[in-house]
Amino acid sequence: MPTAFSNQLGWHIFFSLKRIGIGLGISLITGLLLGWLMGTFPFWNKLLDPLIYLTYPIPKLALLPLLMLFLGLGEGSKIALIITIILPQMILSIRDAIISIPETYYQVYLCMGANSFERFKQITWPAIFFGIISTLRVSLGIAFSVLFFAENYGTEYGMGYFIMDAWLRMDYPMMYAGILILSLVGLILFGCLDYLLKKKTPEINYDNKQAQR
Repeated sequence: MPTAFSNQLGWHIFFSLKRIGIGLGISLITGLLLGWLMGTFPFWNKLLDPLIYLTYPIPKLALLPLLMLFLGLGEGSKIALIITIILPQMILSIRDAIISIPETYYQVYLCMGANSFERFKQITWPAIFFGIISTLRVSLGIAFSVLFFAENYGTEYGMGYFIMDAWLRMDYPMMYAGILILSLVGLILFGCLDYLLKKKTPEINYDNKQAQR
């Protein structure tokens, strides 16, 4: 593989991963905060629930022109588009996980003298962790699909731009190489999520559960 091609491709992968990484990070932090508020306090749930359900069905690609109008053609609009996709799913997943925790769990730890942080660490976080990873799996695939479309506007870097540019130039070997590499990047990211899930929940033997089915 020529050095020029390798360097160019490396930058395209870097910019795509940077956009997705920032979008995932902001969505995760914001989703944790809002999901915890909605799952813990009924007032916040009643206030934010209709807003999320109102905006969630909107096709996210339809928001791209609006985001570009307010945030410009640069990185901001592309990252914001990823956040609008991932954030509602993250909030609802965390909220539902917290609501499903039996109140008796908290009462037991309260009787043991545990403070709020200890109750969150021992009860709330383990309960929502699986939902967070599952939501990230789904959101990651959608984020790649939408980013592929968004990277064709106002940028010269990103795997979406790389693939479409090769297609327009009828450089089909380069186009197929870009698609294959994008798939491999997705495979690595999904593998990292699976590894993290198995690492943090070692008490669950996933292989045995699948074999029993």
